[in-house]
Amino acid sequence: MADVLVDTSAWIEYFQHGEGAMGDCVSRLLDEERVVLCGMVELELLQGVRPHERRVLADLLQALPYLETERRDFIAAGERLAELRRKGVTIPASDGLIAMLSVRHRLQLLALDNHFDHFSELRRWMVES
Repeated sequence: MADVLVDTSAWIEYFQHGEGAMGDCVSRLLDEERVVLCGMVELELLQGVRPHERRVLADLLQALPYLETERRDFIAAGERLAELRRKGVTIPASDGLIAMLSVRHRLQLLALDNHFDHFSELRRWMVES
């Protein structure tokens, strides 16, 4: 059952280093078929991939369950980001959307970015060291 949304930051660590705590974690989640993909993460990965890696990445992403983004996800993210900004916390819109998608679908989020900690309702997947 796919129940973990892997953020771009975790994917980058997995692709660049492969081994280590994060790489091992992503590999295990892939083997257990627990990883789900959303459009924003796919966009960020495709934007940064090297031309010779594009086919391998595309094949992997095609194999993952895909989470559709709806208008209500953009609205929830915008409202939450505005609330955080009023408190002096600025978070990229893309990460706000990823966080709110995870919350709505009751997924855990695997990410390296600490700004996801500002979403108290978000459940984070913890990497074993």
